[in-house]
Amino acid sequence: MRLFILCIALLIITSCQSMHSNDPNSLFFSIPAGSTLSLGKELSISSTETHGTIQAGKQIADDDRQFYDISCRLDFEKFGPRTIEPEKFTVTRTEDGQNWISQPSILRFYTEVYLKSNKDTDIIKMVCQFYGDTIDRNFTVAEMQEALGDFVTIEYATTK
Repeated sequence: MRLFILCIALLIITSCQSMHSNDPNSLFFSIPAGSTLSLGKELSISSTETHGTIQAGKQIADDDRQFYDISCRLDFEKFGPRTIEPEKFTVTRTEDGQNWISQPSILRFYTEVYLKSNKDTDIIKMVCQFYGDTIDRNFTVAEMQEALGDFVTIEYATTK
């Protein structure tokens, strides 16, 4: 009986442990806090926007976004027009999620990467997303990096 209770307790404890991976190709990998996101090219912000959108390694207008492919948006506090110079930002936390766009057929899969500027640029976060359906899944960090191309690169902090 004691062994049975011990096995049940062990099962309960291990089922509460979160899955984690150190491989950016894994769905269980999350960009660790302290990682660096480097903007490698100038990002133009129009006068009516507070963000710039990147898809397939290029800055694009929001109207040109392909919703069923991963795109990433860098969000800032202030409106343009202005140009954000190449810079390194520090990742403070990340969140993955999904929400309905048109129930029951279209889901939005997203990853929010909260950022802090090393130069006092008014960065808030980077949001990467794509639309899919109920048989789709969220994307990996490696797939996100592929969508960013060399416009933005991520250097991962070591985790303990």
